[in-house]
Amino acid sequence: MPFITELAGLDPRHVFLSCRDVIARYGWGKTKGYQNLKDRDLVPPPVMTHPDRWRLDQLLAWEDRRIEEATPSAPSPPLGARLPQPKRTRRPKGELG
Repeated sequence: MPFITELAGLDPRHVFLSCRDVIARYGWGKTKGYQNLKDRDLVPPPVMTHPDRWRLDQLLAWEDRRIEEATPSAPSPPLGARLPQPKRTRRPKGELG
């Protein structure tokens, strides 16, 4: 994959990434990377086939959508509210029962 400094001056619409470049971008291993590239629910389809090429601007837009989906819209409740309620209540130390 070209160095980031080389990509900085280029329009992402004109940057095409190969399978190896996409796998390196996401830090996948070789076997898992090729499996992930075939899964159209996980990665957008390539814009060119034989050989497969992905446009950088489409991958960036896809990444932004994935981040938005993963970001919770409402603040999560405090930890105490998410834990199950205890089945028994504790007695104070001085009480015998």
